[in-house]
Amino acid sequence: RFMKSQDVHKVFLLGKKSFGKTSEYSWDWSSRKVKEYLRRSFGFGVVCVDGAELLGFALVGKNYSSQKPGVSWLNYIFVKSKARYNHIGSRLIEDSILRLKRMKKDDLITDVYANNKGSLRFFKYGKFKMKETWFILSRKI
Repeated sequence: RFMKSQDVHKVFLLGKKSFGKTSEYSWDWSSRKVKEYLRRSFGFGVVCVDGAELLGFALVGKNYSSQKPGVSWLNYIFVKSKARYNHIGSRLIEDSILRLKRMKKDDLITDVYANNKGSLRFFKYGKFKMKETWFILSRKI
């Protein structure tokens, strides 16, 4: 189902396990960031719940860029480890794709670190294809 305002804190806490880690290149993970996906002009969130327990979520940015209006971005997806082999991640993506089709979107893209073999297998299983390779370059100043 669509993420609701009462889901924000649970999504934040669950995502904090993965996205809240501080590293040189990680994005800032906050409940404020999660709330952005409640604004339909920005995107949407999809959650999977079992009673009151949040099992997983996907957060999708509606517009990747103004130059590519048909492209949306799967910014975050996370499923609790105990629920990972129940196709919850696949269902979150498929539900997101159905919503994006209604919005007349053409593509859903995402990014994965090259060393994240589990996520790469998951997305390949989900019919995502490698579109391009890009590098993060850094120069000390």
